[in-house]
Amino acid sequence: MTDFDSLLAEYTAKENPKVHGVICKCVDKNGSEIYNKIAGYNSLSPDAAPLDESAVLKLASATKLITSIALLQCIEKGLIALDSPLTEILPEFADIQILTDVSGSDFTFEPSKTAITARHLLAHTSGLGYPFTNQLLGLRAQAQNDIKPSLRVTEKYRYPLVFEPGTGWLYGCSLDWAGVVVSRLHDGISLEEYMIDNIWKRVGLSAPFPRFNISTHPEYNARIMHGAVQTSDGRLEPCDSWAFDNPEDQEGGCGLSSTAKDYLAVLADLISESPKLLKPETILEMFTPQLVPGSASVKMLLELRPVWGTAAGPVADDAVNHGLGGVLFTGPVTEIGQPANVLAWGGATNIMWWANRELGVAGFFATQQAPFGNPTVTKIVNAWKKDFWMGFNRADHV
Repeated sequence: MTDFDSLLAEYTAKENPKVHGVICKCVDKNGSEIYNKIAGYNSLSPDAAPLDESAVLKLASATKLITSIALLQCIEKGLIALDSPLTEILPEFADIQILTDVSGSDFTFEPSKTAITARHLLAHTSGLGYPFTNQLLGLRAQAQNDIKPSLRVTEKYRYPLVFEPGTGWLYGCSLDWAGVVVSRLHDGISLEEYMIDNIWKRVGLSAPFPRFNISTHPEYNARIMHGAVQTSDGRLEPCDSWAFDNPEDQEGGCGLSSTAKDYLAVLADLISESPKLLKPETILEMFTPQLVPGSASVKMLLELRPVWGTAAGPVADDAVNHGLGGVLFTGPVTEIGQPANVLAWGGATNIMWWANRELGVAGFFATQQAPFGNPTVTKIVNAWKKDFWMGFNRADHV
């Protein structure tokens, strides 16, 4: 038994668990599962069943990678260009303004001079944010608290910009709008239908496929891993009120649910020598730094380390950038054995994924616990990575 096995056994003990269930998997470029550790239970219920492969997980923002791939497919088809304005497909962006100040219920705007492109959406340099990642958007949300929000993506995420596109970095709703682009470029087909035909089937999956709004899919919903929230004193309480199961629309930034194996199939394709989802040159661009070192964009990315820090590990500031579809770590993290050039992201339910093309390996971590990136989960994620990399023979994977 490794140190990580002991940690998992201790943390997922049915009596007073620190995390009720954990799935850790890694895959190689041939699609072979090379690491698999599952511990704990599918809920906090006294009669909870042991967690297993069939568990369905709320992906939260891990959805963004799948939507990023869908948007990149549109570019490969010639339907749009990576650096062309999206205003023809998204007329909502034609008159979008930059929010510069909030004073009570008074908002100050200035016009945007730069059109938003697909690259901006994929790299989070569009100027779009979330109320919880930007102070101005947070103040605006507070001022509009009495307005009942729509659940339609094009209304729910009708936020102003907070900087000129291409001049900064901000985690936000860019990929929700990317999902709208994908749908509109394919005659209004739902994002779910598009992903089934162009992503899930292409990597060899069969029904039931990953879904949006799984409450409408009884077979899938019956296999859900139930959630938990960690209280201030470290206890876990049941929590299934995730805000990611939108009954009215499909959010490309946070709405999918899937199994770990389904998600791993996509990660395996990204590191494959013969990928089915995207051309090799497109995947190479995903793993290419999109931010100028030392720029305001990189500074803003570093300021939001809590958003991506658990997926990263203790990486040095000068080794952090962003690719197309994920944060990019250009240098190694020796404490946990992580190599350079790792693309990664996560989700609010404490989902984490990472991929490295040079060595042809990728990993997926899952629990269903809030808050995101809490010290307990961060410790487990770092221990998982260290356990994997310590046992990984690089010579066999070059």
